[in-house]
Amino acid sequence: MDPIPMGLELDELERDALAELGNIGVGRASTALSRMIGGPVEIAVPKVTLVSGDRVAGLLQSALPGPLTAVSECLSGTFLGSAILLMPERSGLPLASVTLPPGVPKEDAAELVEEALAEVGNIVLNSCLSSMGNLLGVAVGTTLPQVLHGPGDRLLARCGVALTADAQAILLHVAFRAPPHDVEGTIVLALDAGSAAELKTAIGRYIGRVLA
Repeated sequence: MDPIPMGLELDELERDALAELGNIGVGRASTALSRMIGGPVEIAVPKVTLVSGDRVAGLLQSALPGPLTAVSECLSGTFLGSAILLMPERSGLPLASVTLPPGVPKEDAAELVEEALAEVGNIVLNSCLSSMGNLLGVAVGTTLPQVLHGPGDRLLARCGVALTADAQAILLHVAFRAPPHDVEGTIVLALDAGSAAELKTAIGRYIGRVLA
């Protein structure tokens, strides 16, 4: 596994646990998405990166250049911050289109695609968050999703991500295939400084339960 660039210090066991949690969460998200679109969804093992907030924009620009679609939700409960699904517009919009019923009038299609994007993002984010929350034994709440479009750095600011060195973000870079669409994206869990410390504590408890 690639080393995780960190602002929050995690040892090797904690980094492995975080990667495992991300893998399980994204796997459950793909199952939920498969049910939504009524077809198979193949997903690669996500690359999980933990970085300080001031590095998020640069990493996303390298991974997902060009115009993006963001589905964003605010976090509440044990962790405070934002949960965001970022996808290139060229793949996000066609994926949302396949969820629409056949014969939708053109004048209604644009609004329905936005609603479908919100639902896709909501399913992916909440499946991932609920899975990770259950495994960590913490409460994770979210607001209703909002859909935004534009360059990655502007989207992060509009989603309330603190791009500062004392903030923390978990990036889960995912690639999944829902024939005939190949979609590459990144799930961003942006946590404030206090929540980052809570994450380390929760991971420690999770490791203790697994090893008991």
